[in-house]
Amino acid sequence: MHAAPSAHGGIIACMTANIIDFESARVRAGDHMVRGSAAYGMVRAFALSARGVVQAARDAHDTSPVVTAALGRLMMGALMTGSMFKQPDELLTYIVKGDGPIRAMTVTANCEGQVKGFPGNPHVWVPARPDGKLDVGGAVGKGTLSAVRDLPGFEPYSSRVELVSGEIAEDLAHYFAVSDQVPTSVGLGVLVGRNWDVECAGGFIVQLMPDCIDEVVERLERNLASVTSVTDLLRAGATPTDVLCRVLDGLDYQELEAQRVEFYCGCNERRAARATMALGEAELRDMIAKNETAEVCCHFCGKRHYLSPGRLRELLRGDAEGR
Repeated sequence: MHAAPSAHGGIIACMTANIIDFESARVRAGDHMVRGSAAYGMVRAFALSARGVVQAARDAHDTSPVVTAALGRLMMGALMTGSMFKQPDELLTYIVKGDGPIRAMTVTANCEGQVKGFPGNPHVWVPARPDGKLDVGGAVGKGTLSAVRDLPGFEPYSSRVELVSGEIAEDLAHYFAVSDQVPTSVGLGVLVGRNWDVECAGGFIVQLMPDCIDEVVERLERNLASVTSVTDLLRAGATPTDVLCRVLDGLDYQELEAQRVEFYCGCNERRAARATMALGEAELRDMIAKNETAEVCCHFCGKRHYLSPGRLRELLRGDAEGR
């Protein structure tokens, strides 16, 4: 705070530094992500806390602990990757396919902090690792990580890399290095309690820009070596800002933005009706004749939509009128 003479001879108190941003405080009170830069723009970084997001996916798909961890890590990676996009209607889809019992995972995110996802097999049980942690790599197995960027009006762009470990964080770092040629460090963690609920979940992505100098790389490597577990930091009360301050210590970290993150599907009756129309006129007329209700289950959120015989008649009538 400082004071300056006013044009009327009085004193104007300037309290800009002490103004409380209530909207930012509300965002940071729940699941949220922060974005910033360090080393005068030579490093860009993202971090998030997303316990509610991962819990929502766990509830939607009734996942076992190891699947909750695997799917949660992939969703959080997608949220941070999606925040790199500029267009609100641009979508990122990550698809993991492995020879482990999970078989596959698909997640979709945008730049507005929304993500959804589902596993191929939600009920997987594998022995814990020797250190007692969930064996996500064993549940995923060997396979591929594909990324699809979809912007309306343009052809989707896709790329694919081999999985490095199946632990997700290492695989995403490998993807950025190979596909985007951007040196990247990724840390992701999901802690599942004894009752299978998510106790904490979060992570970070740190990327080096092309002009990054060796001194910055060396300091970053030292900092990362001291971070052994994201979930340990979160359990100790660290926020996403705290995590990046730890990872980027000594590199003049500057926070640029904080935003909410959420598990959001967006499925509705209209989309369910469109999917039902794909059955074809003959199948729909047969269902109407048998007085059957069509049931559409969303893979991403598990929600079920029901279309009565009367609604099916409306769809057929509308389709006929549109021809």
